Amino acid sequence: MGGLPARSGNSALPRRVRLVAGLIGIALACSCGTAAVHAGNRATPPPAAAGVGAQLFSQSQRRPLPQIAGSTLSGQPLTLRSLTGRGVLVINVWASWCAPCRDESAALAAIAKSTAADAVRFVGIDEQDTPGAARKFVASTGTTYPQLTDPAGTNLNKLSLLPSMAIPSTLLVDKRGMMAARIVGPVTTTKLEKLIAQVASES
Repeated sequence: MGGLPARSGNSALPRRVRLVAGLIGIALACSCGTAAVHAGNRATPPPAAAGVGAQLFSQSQRRPLPQIAGSTLSGQPLTLRSLTGRGVLVINVWASWCAPCRDESAALAAIAKSTAADAVRFVGIDEQDTPGAARKFVASTGTTYPQLTDPAGTNLNKLSLLPSMAIPSTLLVDKRGMMAARIVGPVTTTKLEKLIAQVASES
């Protein structure tokens, strides 16, 4: 199977110019675009090409969740690997300026609440946003799980299974800390619940 399209490494372009380019390139996929500020060549391509929709990877294809850490919107330090090992971890990439992110927010909030007793954890990664706009967005959506800030796109660039030029996107990590599934584009309740159940049922 092929790899994801290479991320642009031209960090000299202004962020707004690269953002517009991303918006144009992703428009047909009905997702928001976001600039890959710290993009570069990948040492290892992901196991399958990125396309809008859901994809579950076989256990033999999976790779460990990269080291991703930073501060949350509430100012607390957070390392994503600290949330793995006890069940499924759902990582949702979003931004307050992304309309499809708002469309999926109700499903995310509801599923996070309904699966809390099943050792399913949620965390958001807020892309190239301002703290005020991001906090206002989170308050309006009813989500209560932690939101990691990513103002320069550095953390998203580490998640090689998610395209840097399209949000929202969502990554599922299994109980071994391996990247198990993804959704490129907005989630739906049915789609995300099905993937969570599939990953959670694995031995």
